[in-house]
Amino acid sequence: MHLFMAYGYYKLFYGIREQHELAREKIWSRLHLVPLLQAEEDRDQVRRHFADRAREKELLGTESKVYNSDRFVRPTFVYTPSKVTQ
Repeated sequence: MHLFMAYGYYKLFYGIREQHELAREKIWSRLHLVPLLQAEEDRDQVRRHFADRAREKELLGTESKVYNSDRFVRPTFVYTPSKVTQ
């Protein structure tokens, strides 16, 4: 009887240790992926920025400055859903 309980506790503790190891591995994998995902988002923002500038130049014929500096400012988008009347 004691051997069965000892084996059960052994498997329980082994499983808990395995869960902790998997959680640690998951955290480290996310930490290593964050810079890659941030770089991908930055490339997408720059691509959209230059596409917007090209579209603006095509429509207006000239580039108009929104801000008083040449520094890149991350655009802020505000989503306001239209009111639906019934």
